Amino acid sequence: MLGISGNVDITVRKAVHVGLVQVRQGRTVAAAWGRLAGNGALLTLAAMPEVVYEAAESTKPADGNVTLTLPAAERLLNTLLTSPGVDAGDEEEKLQQAIHLFYQFRRKEAGALLVGILRTNRFYYPAWLWHSRLMTRAEYIKKALNEAKKWGNCDREIQLEAARIEPRLEGAAVTVKRCIFCWSVVQEKADSCSNCQGMFHIAGQKAPPPGGNAELEKAIVAYKQEFAACPGNPRIAYCLCLAFYSLGRIDQAIEFVDRAMRVSSGEALFLKARTLLQSFAGQAVQPVPQTTQVVRPIAAASSGTGVPDRTILVVEDSQTSRKVITMLLERKGYTIQEAKNGSEALVKLADEAPDLVLLDLMLPDMSGYEVLAKIRQGGKTADIPVIMLTGKSNPADRMKGLHHGSNEYLTKPFDPAKLLAVLEKYLDHPAPQPPAQHAAPPKVVVKTVPQAPKAPNPPVPAPKPASVAPAPLKPMPVMPAVPAGGTAKKSILVVEDSPTSRKVISMVIAKRGYTIHEAATGAVAMRKAQEGTPSLILLDAMLPDMSGYEILHRFKNDERLKDVPVVMLTARNNPVDRQKGLQGGSAAYLTKPFDPEKLLAVIDEYI
Repeated sequence: MLGISGNVDITVRKAVHVGLVQVRQGRTVAAAWGRLAGNGALLTLAAMPEVVYEAAESTKPADGNVTLTLPAAERLLNTLLTSPGVDAGDEEEKLQQAIHLFYQFRRKEAGALLVGILRTNRFYYPAWLWHSRLMTRAEYIKKALNEAKKWGNCDREIQLEAARIEPRLEGAAVTVKRCIFCWSVVQEKADSCSNCQGMFHIAGQKAPPPGGNAELEKAIVAYKQEFAACPGNPRIAYCLCLAFYSLGRIDQAIEFVDRAMRVSSGEALFLKARTLLQSFAGQAVQPVPQTTQVVRPIAAASSGTGVPDRTILVVEDSQTSRKVITMLLERKGYTIQEAKNGSEALVKLADEAPDLVLLDLMLPDMSGYEVLAKIRQGGKTADIPVIMLTGKSNPADRMKGLHHGSNEYLTKPFDPAKLLAVLEKYLDHPAPQPPAQHAAPPKVVVKTVPQAPKAPNPPVPAPKPASVAPAPLKPMPVMPAVPAGGTAKKSILVVEDSPTSRKVISMVIAKRGYTIHEAATGAVAMRKAQEGTPSLILLDAMLPDMSGYEILHRFKNDERLKDVPVVMLTARNNPVDRQKGLQGGSAAYLTKPFDPEKLLAVIDEYI
């Protein structure tokens, strides 16, 4: 491609991706590929194997964004590439995942993704820019910015950031401090950033005056978007608190420090910040919502009904399991709240504490142990009984659950009668009180809870009144051995590039009697699906020839396949990936390593 002469526009195609190289008077003057332009785009297109070129004469004006001569480009390709070419195509998707992780303060995971991008395509300069923002060693920052400048020669953001950062690295210490809002290099003991005016602490006798800063506003937009996806991340909430404080918007700063405290109510940093912010707002310091509890007298049992007046929060990501558990408990008169992940559970716990929590161990965003630890940190949730209900039956998992503070540890498939008996142990009503005690209205006592977290103290079960004892129930397994109606004629297409993963998945679902078809690439999956419409498709998100989201789009736009349920089964557990899959039309989104029972339950739900 580098030897083409004349005035030509060259279209470069690979899978669903399209690039353009413009040659004028025998000189390559412009190139574009996805979000790349200039030198990085030219070298990426020149190094990609297995592409289709379409050349057409053209005299249209070109951007003139390439500064490399053809001999220089050839030398770079021969010198820098240690493999036959670059594997370009899904860098943008991976970059977006890394940026989301970056704003969630999951910097190690973000760095691993960025390194993965650069190993397959070192000319993908946006990854160099974000990689430089992760670094604190001055030498590494310089190298990453230099790479970003070389390949992103026409990228204004890179050039401006390099011009701002590089002078501050001259004579700097081995490691430097970075601003959490604009990534500038700041003094080690600095309380604020001289570039964006962002404050790193809340201190002093008065708040900063109201003002505006474009970089701070930009950071607020990014962090708010991430907090909406991860409401259980207190670091994002506190970062937003600092940003609004820096802009003199005290009411909004208070709003976000309160949100941080809903997740981590005993955090001393948040308590101090809230106290100072309240004083800046000119208000009397008010008690933090999590520091008081209303202790209500236990009402007498409803006459003649024996219906429990208790609320249970069911934390379970499987829609099928949630439905089964909810139906069972609602039949006994309990009020049920549901949460499909750990973050949603923590938000609901902060808003209104239930009487008991049923907690799964395997959740999409965090483990049940992490949720349990946050529940036990202190405040109004510390003493709530927590029953772990999970598919993990290993004795080590049981001990770990009890060690983290669960009151009981039950395994799936569960016996309904046993589950109800355990719930009654912690939620049962005492016997009705004598009539004379009902003359006066019940008193409400408000007591202050100590700030320090306290160890869980399971309530002692009260004597059980005979009038409300449930009738024995027959065991009702959550999952039948074989789905109703049989599976002899039902088939599943497993789309997975890893031979080991395909084998494991096929072994698990073959036990149900399904017919299994396998595909290692998107192209093979599309062909097999069109040859014989499957009953369900299990789809990985990362395939060698295209992403799972691309083939999902094709499935949903194919007249014969659009109604086939697609369950995504992937190692990508970022909330953004989950949302992308569900919005693309997948019926469910499961993550690896997967729970076989959970996978089978989801399959049974859709076929």
